[in-house]
Amino acid sequence: MMFDPDTLSALSADKVDKYLRHIELPHRYWPQNSPTLNSDLLSALQAYHLSTIPYENLALHYAKDVYISLDVNVIYQKFVDKKRGGYCMENNIFFYHLLRFFGFKVYLTGARLHRTGDGQPAGWTGWEHSVNIVTLSDQIQYLADVGYGGNGPKVPVPLISGSVVHNLGTQDLRLVRGTTMVLSDGQQGRWIYQFRNAEDQAWAVGYSFTDIEFTLKDFEVMNFFTSRSPDSFLTTKILVVKFLQEDGIITGKVILDQEQVKKNTGGKNVLLQTCQTEKERVQILENLFQLKLTEEEKIGIRGRISSLKVEV
Repeated sequence: MMFDPDTLSALSADKVDKYLRHIELPHRYWPQNSPTLNSDLLSALQAYHLSTIPYENLALHYAKDVYISLDVNVIYQKFVDKKRGGYCMENNIFFYHLLRFFGFKVYLTGARLHRTGDGQPAGWTGWEHSVNIVTLSDQIQYLADVGYGGNGPKVPVPLISGSVVHNLGTQDLRLVRGTTMVLSDGQQGRWIYQFRNAEDQAWAVGYSFTDIEFTLKDFEVMNFFTSRSPDSFLTTKILVVKFLQEDGIITGKVILDQEQVKKNTGGKNVLLQTCQTEKERVQILENLFQLKLTEEEKIGIRGRISSLKVEV
């Protein structure tokens, strides 16, 4: 489904209702009650989505044949019918169509990730991430990102350079307006997403994005790389992040980072368990993250670089 500015959303009213029941969004925010299209509604949608739909790349590992569809109705089936999650483009493309259904003025754009190493070259990558940019009635724009994983924003972040937003625990976020050199024009404006885990720590760089709207075809090219290339970190290890929420407020997160299970409720990750076998990891996925794999999916990981020991 293309991103048609003349089409409200590719999601039907029935599918939106089932999704809203799935994430348990309070009824005062439902479209039938004509909620005001403000930051309160945007924050509620972001929090309830994050705490129900996990960031996860299991389909790149627990599968015989890897294929990630960016069709919003396929993503809907994965999120609602199969009760699974997805990675950045799946989450943010779905969220785009949800926001369009509510009537928000929103567009999607791509982002370049910034790597610190971790077995791969440090520095800026190509276009590997997606984000939503929402403009409210006061003309203030917000970053609404539900697909960045553990260091992603739990609330919308205003596109105001240097404005600090509190995130989870002791973590702060901000967007900084910067420039990047280009060969023809000299400089091009961009926004840089940064985070720090405490006030006395330096700001870390997460990703950057420009003001250019991306189309579905753009994301399909990006999706081919992120889901299939051995140079994509997503294809080499399993990552699952589910946010915890109370009364619409994100209070923590649980993480599966390859074999390590972590929990964070105060700004610091605490190691809960290290999985030694596939059986242990599959049990963690089902019991802690409520992600149940089929027998065919469990078999699909055999022989992959991300596979743990298989018990006989």
